[in-house]
Amino acid sequence: MYGESQRERMNDFVRRTQATVAGLAVAAAVIVSYTPPAAALEILANERASRDACERHLCEIVLDRKLSGPPLACDMTKTWDRTKIKKNGAKKAISWGFGDARCQVKLEMPRTMIVPALDRPKHTVQFKTQTVNCKIEDSERKLTTLEVDAAPKIKFKDGKAYKVWINVKDVRGDSNLKSLVWAVSKLADNLGIFHKDSLKEINKLLYETCDKEYGSGAESKDKGKSKSKNAIKAEAH
Repeated sequence: MYGESQRERMNDFVRRTQATVAGLAVAAAVIVSYTPPAAALEILANERASRDACERHLCEIVLDRKLSGPPLACDMTKTWDRTKIKKNGAKKAISWGFGDARCQVKLEMPRTMIVPALDRPKHTVQFKTQTVNCKIEDSERKLTTLEVDAAPKIKFKDGKAYKVWINVKDVRGDSNLKSLVWAVSKLADNLGIFHKDSLKEINKLLYETCDKEYGSGAESKDKGKSKSKNAIKAEAH
């Protein structure tokens, strides 16, 4: 199928071409054009807030399960430190030969696509085509970019995600790397590379994190904090 060296390069690329919604991952990363040398990519001030806002909005939809209301709309950015990428890649025997990476994606999905996934015996969540924009440092600290259009698909059974596809539609970048991106996406979707981890995160988000952080679990935590504060005040008196 593929030689070992080519497969290793594919696996390398897979690791730096991920992004998720509702825990989901979508793809992106590598090279297109060179810009002047740049310093290491610093984490932007609003990155965490953008992801937290997306998670909260999704969880609100999941918890109230109302079909009417504003759609899920997210504008998320994530910056990865090269050391962290190498460490995570090493867990799957994947090497990382580039520097820091930053990806940005805007997502939008109507509630009518999300809510039925939680209640119906079977349901497919089909994203509209989304564009993931990434900037990657090469070995000389020059920034390289790539745009990947993907339409992720998730199949649910009895409310739980059990199949997921990245579903890359188009890649804009260096012609020598386009074939590699396509090969990686096919390898990921056909052989399920990283899909087990993605499914685990999706289901954890929907059935653990949402309740714990924004539902009855969060209310219990707040009550517990209030009791602790009251107890401390009582001891002080």
